[in-house]
Amino acid sequence: MKVEKIVNRYIVNINNGQKNTAGIKAKQDIADILTNNGYQQLSFRISKSRLVKLLSTKSKIKKVLKPVHTGDVLFVQYPLYSRYFLRRMQIAAKKKNIKLVGIIHDVEFLRNYLNDEEKSESEIALFNNFDILIAHNDKMIEAMKSRGVTTRMLPLEVFDYLSESDLISPSLDKELLFAGNLKKAPFLDSWNLDININLYGVFPSNSYGRHVHYQGVKTPDELPEFLDGSFGLVWDGDRLETSSGVYGEYTRYNNPHKVSLYLSSGLPVIVWKSAAIATFIQENHLGLVVENLESLPKLVNQLTKSGYDEICSNVRKQALLLRKGHYTLKAAELAITKLNVSR
Repeated sequence: MKVEKIVNRYIVNINNGQKNTAGIKAKQDIADILTNNGYQQLSFRISKSRLVKLLSTKSKIKKVLKPVHTGDVLFVQYPLYSRYFLRRMQIAAKKKNIKLVGIIHDVEFLRNYLNDEEKSESEIALFNNFDILIAHNDKMIEAMKSRGVTTRMLPLEVFDYLSESDLISPSLDKELLFAGNLKKAPFLDSWNLDININLYGVFPSNSYGRHVHYQGVKTPDELPEFLDGSFGLVWDGDRLETSSGVYGEYTRYNNPHKVSLYLSSGLPVIVWKSAAIATFIQENHLGLVVENLESLPKLVNQLTKSGYDEICSNVRKQALLLRKGHYTLKAAELAITKLNVSR
């Protein structure tokens, strides 16, 4: 009788000394979700010295891949701290016939490499060395395919967000909330809308208007305890009129992590109509989708209490899914199924 080989699933988790940022929170949550559901975590620390990083790459990769065998599945979160390290890991994994699944957090050729063909091609080559990729959503997948990514891809839909904080009880009090790097939110300097907004984040401006209230800095794990208002605003553009600029345009493709922060806390969201995440928000009735911010006061004022309560009820259901890692697990298991790998 033929004995079927047991295939193990691994997740690489790199500690580079950073903490208390949304990017680190997103990656750590995914590592924790998979680890808590039977995936084996391969963790290691990296040096801050560039020279030490280069000299230790070969030994690090050998150590990381030692427990992983032919046919096993290795999940790697992209971007990794070093493209050189990732290239060497991909080569070593291929030699051992290890299946590589990339979980994408950002795609730079859709953001910061728009005018750098060499770096864009380098990134596309890295993507094409995975066996399968988990991208943010269908719009990101379409954009990546159009630029030359040929690896099979599937959508995550939305980032999960682990939290042990109590769900908040939002109210329709016409007050908004915005959390993030405030240096990337210059639209707040011209916030002359007749609606109050509370801000959390680093690098606040000195020229906010009377309806803008800065509340300080909180870590991603602390923030859910301080979210208070009627909606969480997701706007990476530099103007009130539209979500323009490099980061604003990038929302046509990505799933902003702050969407998950708000939803997992029980807070409805407001997103740009042309953002990729708008489809998810509309289909699940989780908030408002707007063309511009100038229309916000009118839209919020038009909301009935029953309509708002229905939105909040939908948000609470999603919060429970995000807090247990529903979307990460679903995408990871689908990736394994597409690889035709059995347990």
